[in-house]
Amino acid sequence: MSKMLYSLFPKFFQKCSVEQLANIAVECGFDAVDLMIRDQYWVTTEQLVTEAPAFVAAMQRKQLQVEFATTAYTPTMLINDETPLKVMSDIGIRSFRMAYFVYDQHQPLFAQVEQARREMQQLAELCEKYNIKAVYHIHHGDQMLIHHSYAALALVDGLPSQYIGVMPDPGNQFFEGSDNWPRAFATLGNYLAAIGIKDGRYRWDETATSTESKGWSKHWAPCQEGVTNWHHIAEHLHKVHFDGVLNFQPFYHDSNLNLLIPTLQQEVAYMREAMTTKR
Repeated sequence: MSKMLYSLFPKFFQKCSVEQLANIAVECGFDAVDLMIRDQYWVTTEQLVTEAPAFVAAMQRKQLQVEFATTAYTPTMLINDETPLKVMSDIGIRSFRMAYFVYDQHQPLFAQVEQARREMQQLAELCEKYNIKAVYHIHHGDQMLIHHSYAALALVDGLPSQYIGVMPDPGNQFFEGSDNWPRAFATLGNYLAAIGIKDGRYRWDETATSTESKGWSKHWAPCQEGVTNWHHIAEHLHKVHFDGVLNFQPFYHDSNLNLLIPTLQQEVAYMREAMTTKR
């Protein structure tokens, strides 16, 4: 069975020290924590050169790996300044989530995709230089150019999968409308670099049945409570021998750590069981 890396996207632990974050990650059952490069967090864009190695060292003291980074770097930013790629490569980052391409409704769609492909080609050449992989995260929303696995394939098809990858996200796709996961995984093939681990659920408000939504709304949920069939997803990840990053993004209880931490513990345990159960 393929080895997957259980890594925490630590956005919602901003008030914690690095040491507290490491303890929480261990307590919740993670293998790893993302190197999140974001201002007002532990590793900032201005102090990347010094703060990134310190963050990695702090996690390693707790036997946590740091192999995946969450960034907002566009291809153009990295073409203009390769420093982040060098820093990430030097400290052992194997892949990083890049910035999103924004959709402009006033411009032809395919022209925008072709421009994005040209930028990804340039990025692939840089990533080869530093032996690191840029990962595009599929995200929902009207502002997103890439909102589905087939759109992601159009973006990366033909580029070297050693240096360019894709992260599907069932939680995001719940808000977008869903995806055919067996076909998505099989079609993405070697570009399948990570999976965004989050989920959602429906809520019905009986006092709003006369509105356009008929009272229905979508909300974030932990995987053990959401609508996604994670056992089905696990089955097909194993079929394609997926051994990438499971990137946990706990958007529920984001303002209350007393609720977030125990729920996240349950979510990791649930996902470990789901990912190892044979069907």
